[in-house]
Amino acid sequence: MALSRGIVGFTLIRMIQTGLVAATFPLIISIFLKVPKGGIIGFLNSARFTGMALGPMIATSVLAFSSLEVVYLLISAISLLALLGFKFFFKEAHDPS
Repeated sequence: MALSRGIVGFTLIRMIQTGLVAATFPLIISIFLKVPKGGIIGFLNSARFTGMALGPMIATSVLAFSSLEVVYLLISAISLLALLGFKFFFKEAHDPS
């Protein structure tokens, strides 16, 4: 996203990213369907809904009062928090034996 020169470039890059992720999302779901845990599917669906619904609103709001660099940092921070949440809540139980 650092290659974008403004709103139009940022929008085009985000559209390309969404298209690339849309192609891989069914593959990710199929991997998690092998594990009989409903919580993982719920987490993925919640994350997908949140990203699609709140992402543009948050980015637009931040961009209205700040710069693109702050939007990039915010997107990175939210992505990192989602990854850490996923790793924390769905870690495998450790078997001491």
